[in-house]
Amino acid sequence: MSEQTRRVGPECLGFRARLLSRVITAIYDDALAEVGLKVSQFSVLNAIANREETRPAELAKFLAMDESTLSRNVARMCTRGWLRLEPGEGDRRSHQIAVTEKGMTLLRKSYPAWQKAQNQVAHQLGADGVTALKSVVRKLRN
Repeated sequence: MSEQTRRVGPECLGFRARLLSRVITAIYDDALAEVGLKVSQFSVLNAIANREETRPAELAKFLAMDESTLSRNVARMCTRGWLRLEPGEGDRRSHQIAVTEKGMTLLRKSYPAWQKAQNQVAHQLGADGVTALKSVVRKLRN
């Protein structure tokens, strides 16, 4: 093993960010499991529910997701009856994504579990950690 390979683990910001993401995701997934959701699904449902018009490309950009990954997730959520695709105005190929009543019911039912996870992560990070995390995301998204 070289000096370079030994430095990667402790110094690699990409590795640290992925690790942070997996650790936090696991906390939210554990809490949301009681309602049958993963945090990725909750995030998509919530983002769509809070937007006036949701086109796939705009949603992918907002969520910082690859469009093909979002498309697969939306298709699965449509199959479960949580989302529906609606024809867009103008271009026939364009469509919008909407949350169904079943999806809204699930979303409302999931908020207590989300709050539980939110509180756990905030407690573990502490106020300074929460502030730092929000600041880092803001800086990287600009």
